[in-house]
Amino acid sequence: MKRFLSLVVFCLSAFGAFAAGTQTLRFSLRYYDKTVYSTNPDLPITLQVNLRNVGDSPVWFSLPNQPVFQLAFHVMSAGRTGLYLPNSEKYNESRFSNQPVFFRNITIQPGEEFSYLVNLRDFVTIPHSGIYTIQGEFHPNLLPEYQGGPSDSHLSGTDPGSPSDVALRSNILTLVIRPSLPDSGILAYQENIDRGTQEILRKEHLSPDDVVRYLLEARQADKEARFFLYLSLEDLYKRSPLYRRTYLAASAEERERILTAFRHDLWKRETALSKVPSAFEILSTSYTETEATVTAQLKFDAGDYLEIRQYTYALHKRNGYWEIYDYQVRNVGTERKGRL
Repeated sequence: MKRFLSLVVFCLSAFGAFAAGTQTLRFSLRYYDKTVYSTNPDLPITLQVNLRNVGDSPVWFSLPNQPVFQLAFHVMSAGRTGLYLPNSEKYNESRFSNQPVFFRNITIQPGEEFSYLVNLRDFVTIPHSGIYTIQGEFHPNLLPEYQGGPSDSHLSGTDPGSPSDVALRSNILTLVIRPSLPDSGILAYQENIDRGTQEILRKEHLSPDDVVRYLLEARQADKEARFFLYLSLEDLYKRSPLYRRTYLAASAEERERILTAFRHDLWKRETALSKVPSAFEILSTSYTETEATVTAQLKFDAGDYLEIRQYTYALHKRNGYWEIYDYQVRNVGTERKGRL
């Protein structure tokens, strides 16, 4: 005999009622703190569920303490062919066990949005690497199999006593799942991933001036992985004699932590090397087979005027690719904006 869940409702009114029809509620998904996703089941895929009231009246509903009773995800290969990925063990355990379900009342005023986070791996199992699509399905009155009876829920505008099977569908997200890596390789792998496109960045055989141009354009576009692609972090860190001694005395694991912190500070604090230029111009380039010097003029926004600085980048060739390992900065002056 089919077992029914015991629903314990802590709200002021009958579960699932709305002050306005669901046509005024917009359901969407987005990645929360998007990163590199792999087949490792212990690494979460965090999604943000967004519910926005686009109508003129308040919308209210009851939210279960476990989203699996109200929310479903359809994940399949990017070609939108084949079967949906199977439910996770946690999903099945939560949905098909006898347990009390608690609720809280949610009210969304016109123009406001209510959001919460879920882990996609709590809903589906993703055993293989590949490219997938994700679409969410939100049931304001619980998933159909958990609507206990005609008196449990209905939407305004429907016939009283008739159970509602209204479901809101979200936008479709693209999910890239990569093979799991050993712990020692995860950091290096993530550093060479373009967060926007999930593209694996690989060095190309660029000339020294093109390397500098690539660096500056990446900084202007706020592309962190691209900015660091041709930088020798170890050499840049060891420019300071004190830092050099500390680094050389550190273990391999400590060196990795040092360079990770250095990279983070370099990007976030916008030091001389990572300061965002408003414009730049390559002035000169000279190089031998293994060493190169590139001089560029950079302009920085300073309110009513532009600061002008001349950068001299030192590069060396390692494993066939040019890398920036040192730089010098000289202040040139300022100029007013709009100068012809």
